Amino acid sequence: MRVAGVGGFAIVAALAIALLSSASGIAQMKSPPDFTFDKAENSPGHVTFSHDKHRAKVDKCTTCHMRDFKMKRGGSGPITLAAKQEGKYCGACHDGKTKIGGAVVFPIDVCDKCHQ
Repeated sequence: MRVAGVGGFAIVAALAIALLSSASGIAQMKSPPDFTFDKAENSPGHVTFSHDKHRAKVDKCTTCHMRDFKMKRGGSGPITLAAKQEGKYCGACHDGKTKIGGAVVFPIDVCDKCHQ
């Protein structure tokens, strides 16, 4: 029976380094594409949601998903202005008080930040 020598150790070390250096690439998920919410009757305009813009500010999908939103689009129920003003959905962070990345998140009543 042969015991792995320095050469065997070098191969194992190289594999470990390769796996560890690619681990950050594995953790990076591709964001879902932007999508537009249906315009409500009294809405000032359509809202297009961008996961990429939000992921640039927050580090994990679970910051919003499973806390404020279901993972499947449409599974959270109607996202209304009243619900957001009560601190649900977007209003959980867009309250003018919550800090993300050291900056205060704009409040839900700054309509033109989202409505186009």
